[in-house]
Amino acid sequence: MEQILEELICKTNGEGFTDITPHLNLWIKENNIEQGIVAISTKHTSCSLAINENADPNVLRDLSAYMKALVPEDGFKSLTGIGENQKYLHSEEGVDDMPAHIKTALTCSSLSLSINQSKINLGTWQAVYLWEHRYSSKIRKISLHAIGELSVSKKSQIKENMNSLLSRTNAEKINQVVDREKDQHSSSQEEDKDTDIDLLIDRIHDLSSQVD
Repeated sequence: MEQILEELICKTNGEGFTDITPHLNLWIKENNIEQGIVAISTKHTSCSLAINENADPNVLRDLSAYMKALVPEDGFKSLTGIGENQKYLHSEEGVDDMPAHIKTALTCSSLSLSINQSKINLGTWQAVYLWEHRYSSKIRKISLHAIGELSVSKKSQIKENMNSLLSRTNAEKINQVVDREKDQHSSSQEEDKDTDIDLLIDRIHDLSSQVD
């Protein structure tokens, strides 16, 4: 079982949906993850994540129109319709700023999805979208944290690399060098250094035995 934590950088073209499914699947393939789970989260407060229709673009247009109607630009009234319109207190970054924060709060900032056969496990008509709520183009960071099993080829590569490391270092010779060093140095400081070397060698042995 392996863990991989990285960031995906995505440029949006202003308000609307950006399909990030191909980018997610490419990232999974590049990291040789065969099966597992990936946690996806935006690192912003004015955009969100959504899983929705990947065929008819009118679905996305209707979603955007509905959200605009639900969260007006200029303020809000009570849901009863009674009373005066209340202006947003937070308005330093433009008329779309506070509405974008509200839209983010009403939607999702993170998703947890299964990985199967080195791709996101989605339905036929589903895609993962970054939903931009600001009007201008933005550079968005998306955190990806995958936990899962690597492909067979990747496991073999790790095993080969470990065996290659052990063959190059020749653990028995290293132990002999350490023993000679212990004979030559008797101070407590040197003994501490020798102990650290022993622990390092033991760790290399442990890692090599753990590779299937």
